[in-house]
Amino acid sequence: MPTDPTTEPLRFAYWVPNVSGGLVTSTIEQRTDWSYDYNLKLARLAEQAGFEYALSQVRYTASYGAEFQHESTSFSLALLLGTERLKLIAAVHPGLWHPAVLAKWVATADHLSHGRVAVNVVSGWFADEFRQLGEPWLEHDERYRRSAEFITALKRIWTEDEANLAGDFYRIRDFSLKPKPLSWPGRPHPEIFQGGNSSAARRNGGRLSDWYFSNGKDFDGVREQLTDLEKHAAAAGRTDGPRFGLNGFVIVRDTEKEA
Repeated sequence: MPTDPTTEPLRFAYWVPNVSGGLVTSTIEQRTDWSYDYNLKLARLAEQAGFEYALSQVRYTASYGAEFQHESTSFSLALLLGTERLKLIAAVHPGLWHPAVLAKWVATADHLSHGRVAVNVVSGWFADEFRQLGEPWLEHDERYRRSAEFITALKRIWTEDEANLAGDFYRIRDFSLKPKPLSWPGRPHPEIFQGGNSSAARRNGGRLSDWYFSNGKDFDGVREQLTDLEKHAAAAGRTDGPRFGLNGFVIVRDTEKEA
């Protein structure tokens, strides 16, 4: 990857429990709280402990261990305004957002937080959310193809005076966003995160994303993903990424049996 692992600092992030149950599919009672007061306390503790990022979860319909949920972008902004250094990654679904609308929200949140907002582009896996809202449910690789256009649109809108895109999913003509998000050397626009394990996810990660999240892979699987990311990044002529992130899950209970 483009950064030297011996000098690039290790960064820590945590999942924001902005949904009830923390999205843990377990019959054991969960100890997290999805309320704002609890989450603000958690965010401040994480900030003091040295965490750099927090990732808010996206869920629209009550289901799958998440009977109640707060919307990710508004909740992320609230946490940003209640902290000083923590960066908030708001998860969003292409297909339920238009990239220009999200680009505008991010620009505003970026100014309000002094450059601490990021987005996690989730291509979608929960068909019921789209079905219940009357939106088309695309097959797997088409969802990632839509996400590729979505990310491309965000970057152009954030960095070009007049953005244009003639895609299969989004069409943007001479669109001018002002004010644009904050930028500085090494951060031309707010960071874009994207995860998944499939070949389509790796292709998007290598070609377009600033960060790629890996889920549930062993050492050999992670090495394979890194190789794929490097291949796709090189094919796209990239010299700036992506960085690589691993999800770690820690189960803490009073006894081994309970855990």
